[in-house]
Amino acid sequence: MTSKRLHSEDQLVEMVLDMPAAPLPRGFVGTFGFSESEIESEALRLHYTIGQPMRWSIDVCRSLSPMTLQINKLKKEKGVFLIAHSYQTPDITYGVADSVADSYALSKEARDSPQQTILFSSVRFMAETAKIVSPHKTVLHPSPDAGCSLSDGITAEDVISLKEKNPGVPVVCYINTSAAVKAECDVCVTSSNYLKICERLPGEKVIFVPDRFMGKHLQDSLRGKKEVLIYDGECEVHAEFTGKKIRKWKDNMSNHGIDLIVLSHPECDSEVLQESDFVGSSESLKEEAIRLAGEGKRDLMLITECGTADRILAETNNHLNLMGSCVMCRHMKKTQLEDILQALTDPLPQQIVEIDERTIRRASRTLEEMFRLAE
Repeated sequence: MTSKRLHSEDQLVEMVLDMPAAPLPRGFVGTFGFSESEIESEALRLHYTIGQPMRWSIDVCRSLSPMTLQINKLKKEKGVFLIAHSYQTPDITYGVADSVADSYALSKEARDSPQQTILFSSVRFMAETAKIVSPHKTVLHPSPDAGCSLSDGITAEDVISLKEKNPGVPVVCYINTSAAVKAECDVCVTSSNYLKICERLPGEKVIFVPDRFMGKHLQDSLRGKKEVLIYDGECEVHAEFTGKKIRKWKDNMSNHGIDLIVLSHPECDSEVLQESDFVGSSESLKEEAIRLAGEGKRDLMLITECGTADRILAETNNHLNLMGSCVMCRHMKKTQLEDILQALTDPLPQQIVEIDERTIRRASRTLEEMFRLAE
């Protein structure tokens, strides 16, 4: 099954969630010296844990299991803590990752882990954030060209210009920004704490960068309390969703006798959030879906990247009807098991995250201020 984006309004309703196909090895992998029984046992583990037998068949899992076995072996031998963002594919999140969460939680785990080498399977700004909070550790990033439309859409110079035009106004940056941008801001926020932190900042005005959708939500939430100046950036994944499309899905489901529950990420347009029953970070969406499943509420629509659906299906034993069409992040999906294996075996210079000391020092203050205000 191939990935697709949300289609036109006259599209017939499909009663399943459309998901991208499972990634196969790019070429011949070999066995890495593992026995046939070891490979078969690992294939069964992957197949059972991922919990999507149609997309992740036993044959697909069997083709990937030599790599997951080798990666897990190398992690132990080299003392590597391997972390993966929720948007990575299930063979990574359930096959080789030591921890899976959003970028904020993972960076804290990287900081607190005893291992001195961190491999972050993600996009670049997340690996940079891990380096900022763990400057003494080696941080490996298998896909150095894996960007982010939010992070790539703003530069440190853009922030400097905003500060010159608005002297004294605190600048708040979403965590989806580069180390250089974080270094020019006053406080960093995540999709879990941005409302709370911005409300606690002093003064009657705040600059929020780079996500205009989260910024608009912030404007609505703080109306009458603070003026919020917004930068014109967006997540290319969440920008695909519209309120009109959500209403279309809900109406069509209602016609089938289904009370559709919509769970959305705050990087979406405010009209999408108004049509949603729950709004939260990737981790919050997963936890809410699992809670709903426990109450017998099975008909859900996820307004976010496909990786969150993968995690929910795995961790609810597929006891949910996830409907609609998820949108795949092309940047997050650049990393495959082969890239992780190569970075573990013989990392290239560009796969080792390096940030100059001044930028680390200034960006670290921005993150520390987030920790303080989020308490």
